[in-house]
Amino acid sequence: MLTNTFKINYSIGAVANGIKTDTFTFFLLFFYSNIIGLNPGLAGLAIFIALCFDAVTDPLMGTISDRTNSKYGRRHPYMMISFMPMSLGYILLFAPRQDWDMSQNDLFLWMTIFTIITRIGMTLFDIPHRAFGGEVTKDYEERTLLMSWREMIGWVAGLSNAFLGYGIFFASTPEYPQGQLNPDAWFPFALTGAVFMIISVLYSSFSTKDEIKDLSKWNGNIALYEIFNELKIAVTNKAFLIFFFGNLFLSLAWGLANTLTLFVNTYFWEFEATQIKYFLPIYLIATLLAFYITPRIVKVLEKRTVVLIAIAGVGFLSPVAFIMYNLGLTPEKGSLQLVLFISIFLVFLITFNVMGIMVRDSMVGDIADEVELQSNKRQEGILFATVGFMQKLNAGLGSFFAGLVLNYINFDRANHTAEQAYTLAFIQGPVTTLLMIVPFIIFLGYTLSSSRHKEIINSLK
Repeated sequence: MLTNTFKINYSIGAVANGIKTDTFTFFLLFFYSNIIGLNPGLAGLAIFIALCFDAVTDPLMGTISDRTNSKYGRRHPYMMISFMPMSLGYILLFAPRQDWDMSQNDLFLWMTIFTIITRIGMTLFDIPHRAFGGEVTKDYEERTLLMSWREMIGWVAGLSNAFLGYGIFFASTPEYPQGQLNPDAWFPFALTGAVFMIISVLYSSFSTKDEIKDLSKWNGNIALYEIFNELKIAVTNKAFLIFFFGNLFLSLAWGLANTLTLFVNTYFWEFEATQIKYFLPIYLIATLLAFYITPRIVKVLEKRTVVLIAIAGVGFLSPVAFIMYNLGLTPEKGSLQLVLFISIFLVFLITFNVMGIMVRDSMVGDIADEVELQSNKRQEGILFATVGFMQKLNAGLGSFFAGLVLNYINFDRANHTAEQAYTLAFIQGPVTTLLMIVPFIIFLGYTLSSSRHKEIINSLK
């Protein structure tokens, strides 16, 4: 059994990805399109290009870490050096200012280059870190608990990052009542986040390195044809294919909704940053609820069932506030009463969402056990690469399509219309629900149950 100390030390590594994911999902597109003035279509394209790099680097990192043998194990050498490109890219990504007089092409190139560098740094840490968590225990329920710890701390880190933004750096001023529009606030915000990312990566890497002594080592060769043969076994596994495509469509739906959140809160609901920060305790409560419920509910229900319940819950609750607005049942826009009204539905929506993420993360370790039975190789790296890539898809695809939407409706922060703001709220609400139908149908086909997993572990023994 894993100790609580190890679970905490391991899970602290999720702080870096929590901060990066929060920033890339909610703030990055907003910063470049609303603060610096980059065309939102180009900003979305920059994020999509970086995502294409991830499509190569994430599975490559998984494959490399699977095949590494060193005195620090298969994963830790990459985790220990990842902070350098991660923090450098993240800081410079938010360095441009309006008075730099950069052209649209210059801004596009700057955003593209440093988004890629930040993502590469995160790949060096996050893929080996997830794989390490998947191989350090083979127990069906303990694996869920460990991933729940990791996801909970990652979410708390993301919420803390959002609090730094809305509560401190984006505080209202006489010149900028909506402090998120203050151009001087963004670079200190990014610099602070980078410091916490560095600390979390180094602490988690060095505090867990002693656990590698009991883990398996790579016992195959690294010939190219062998790599492709083993990858074929891993990525053609039925459970893995269902997991992959289900998460793909979830990333599209939830990523689009998340990316538009700050736009909708600012321009449709007309909240100030100091009002938006009141949502953060709701997110925290929901995250802690999910952390408490998930390991317990997995003892009663199959993981597939929990994932289906989570998807259905998110799909049902996403458009509720928008529908209530159209029925004339919401408080006045920009009011604290409206914040409390939306929070009632938000706490349940986020609880369902986090529960689904925790369970889906633990599914990958189960799939890795089945792949080992088929190939006689532990391939957590390549399999957990898909989890890291899906999280990037969440922000990347969401930002890409959000940029297309903003460009299509010709959205301008200074001259936006009520109809444009309404369109963004409609996409964030009802459209998200429609998009959730596809992953729900896909996950209906997932068949790797707890009884099947016990059979796999017995066969491996």
